[in-house]
Amino acid sequence: MQLLKTSPVNDWEVARLIHKQIDHNAMKLISNNPTTYSEGFTIIELLVSIAILVGISGLGLFVSIDFYKSYILNSERDIVVSILQSARNYSITNINESKHGVYFNPTEYVIFQGNSYATRTIIYDENIKVNPGITHTGLQEIIFQQLTGEPAITGDIVLNNSVRSLIISVQNEGRIN
Repeated sequence: MQLLKTSPVNDWEVARLIHKQIDHNAMKLISNNPTTYSEGFTIIELLVSIAILVGISGLGLFVSIDFYKSYILNSERDIVVSILQSARNYSITNINESKHGVYFNPTEYVIFQGNSYATRTIIYDENIKVNPGITHTGLQEIIFQQLTGEPAITGDIVLNNSVRSLIISVQNEGRIN
């Protein structure tokens, strides 16, 4: 071995010579071995992995958008039912000794006090914004009788978005489904 034949001046020189010998031996092993492979991924492996990730992400996106739209519709249904129940409770408890009702317009729901939306007492209005992605059809105005809470008119309110529709029914005794 060449390291033993030389007489180094200090420990740094010994370390340098050992390192040089190890590097030289390692290079000989690599160059003599015909089956050496470099580490890493091939372009095919990378493309397949990316294609799988894109496919999974695409499916997840469609599912999440549908879930979000359904969630918004269910939330709007809960808001409308709560508004109807509030107006009914105001009438049952005879707040300001007046009937109360709900008016549905495209941008907001209005809880009002009075015999109709047109003749209401405006200072008592409660305005609740409608979610812009939701449309509603059916009853436009519902008025609940004092003390009994019975609606002046019965029928359905249909809430709709681009995914599905929900029906809210107002029945004879004031029951809201």
